[in-house]
Amino acid sequence: MLTQSFRILCCILFLNSSLFAQENALAKINTEGFQNSQVFQLVEELSDSYGPRLTGTRQYYSAAQWAKIKLESWGLNKVELEPYCDDCLGWDLKSFNIEVTDPSYIKIEAYPYAWTKDSQGAQETEIIFIENVNDLEQVKKNWGGKLKGKTVLLGKNIPKLKGSTSGNNIMLDPLSSRHSEEELTEAEGSLVPNPDNPLGPSMGNVSLPQMLAFMDKFLASERPLFEFLEKEGTLAALGTTNLHPGILHPSGTYNNREGQKQGIPYFAISVDDFGRISRMIKKGTTPKVKFHLDSELYLEPENNVNIIGEITGSDPKLKNEIVMIGAHFDTWHASSGATDNGAGSAVMMEVMRILKASGVKPKRTIRIGLWGGEEQGYIGSLAYAENHFGKVADDKFKKESEQVSVYLNMDNGAGMMKGIYLQGNEAVRPVFKELLKPYARLGVDHLTIQNTNFTDHDVFNHYNIPAFQIIQDPLNYQSVTHHTNMDVLEYVPEKDLMVNATVLAGLVYQIAQRPEKLPRKR
Repeated sequence: MLTQSFRILCCILFLNSSLFAQENALAKINTEGFQNSQVFQLVEELSDSYGPRLTGTRQYYSAAQWAKIKLESWGLNKVELEPYCDDCLGWDLKSFNIEVTDPSYIKIEAYPYAWTKDSQGAQETEIIFIENVNDLEQVKKNWGGKLKGKTVLLGKNIPKLKGSTSGNNIMLDPLSSRHSEEELTEAEGSLVPNPDNPLGPSMGNVSLPQMLAFMDKFLASERPLFEFLEKEGTLAALGTTNLHPGILHPSGTYNNREGQKQGIPYFAISVDDFGRISRMIKKGTTPKVKFHLDSELYLEPENNVNIIGEITGSDPKLKNEIVMIGAHFDTWHASSGATDNGAGSAVMMEVMRILKASGVKPKRTIRIGLWGGEEQGYIGSLAYAENHFGKVADDKFKKESEQVSVYLNMDNGAGMMKGIYLQGNEAVRPVFKELLKPYARLGVDHLTIQNTNFTDHDVFNHYNIPAFQIIQDPLNYQSVTHHTNMDVLEYVPEKDLMVNATVLAGLVYQIAQRPEKLPRKR
């Protein structure tokens, strides 16, 4: 009887001791994350000093070296720049200008699409408006033999004016918002991981090969049109996206692999300039445009690297298991990439800094991955996964994939964390519910079974790793900053980043201390 009572007492003391140790560790993490935060300084330095980090470029590599030095200075182990692509081209923009010269002067708000070749000096041409470019055969029939020496205005995303009775009017939408409690509650009540009512972009329950095929098709969708335009002798093309006036959206892969043909100069112009020029042409005016584009295309495979580092686990048995966090490090080129995805990269770097500076000793190894080439179809994270876990097409994956307890990804702008997309993995709901309790007062504990797609967690999910994207407040992400010339530091709220980094540091520490890995879907 005494022996049994003694055992019970020992168990109670052990549980109380473990609970106290965890509470003490979280207190240290919270103090470091909230009172000594460096996350805003990180995104400021990354955005202002290194600017755009287009895949394949020297700017990307310089920023990757900066990140490596930062991680090493905090005492991380095994900090490496792992190569991911041998044929991803770099493209540097040196200068450009574009303006309407006749019938009156218009300074066009514009930015060239990446990987387009330069204009070979200044050119001055008439502008032709092709209103329906989606039917290529009809375009060839209507415009064959008429485009030599012209600039083409591509009628893909014709803006809707205020009061328009056809289609949605972007001008009536708010520029910035946070998720309402009603939205979050509705998402929490979802029963299946389908795309009917997601908080973020979703294709539903699709496989990684299906996702990659979709992205390849999307990224190649304009190539036949541009091959026709170049064959016809067209000098340049102008396109737009139906966003608020003054916002440029030069997003799209323009043959960024070695051996792919670089097409004619291609500029994204503001929706207001597009509207004015198209209306002029429809009324019978033939405007003239003058432009030049000076750019350099090159292949330097050493620029194509993922940034990897870790805090090696303290437990002799559990240190071979991995708690992994990540964000994509590459950006588009028309701005500094502060919200996509400088904010996500800075948050994940700050998670590692907090864990080291607070002095906690996680049992499992915590690893960070900052990925290149995400904007071109997960190139960096896919290369890492195939190197460490096995080919996507393999029936069986390498043992290393089974050692990863979780992968947490951040790539939805600079908004505050609201919870986690469970990606159809119902078994992790009670786990996350418990682990997020210490931070429930911040409103970060919303869980939804829904899938979200179009970022690097899709890759890890394929390997049966519990892989999740963070739910974030949208702020100005889709309306202003996503892939635009307005993706700048001024749209990054410091408090949101502090919450994100501190909560994630506490979350990954708790996962690293669990007796078991997180449950898998299969």
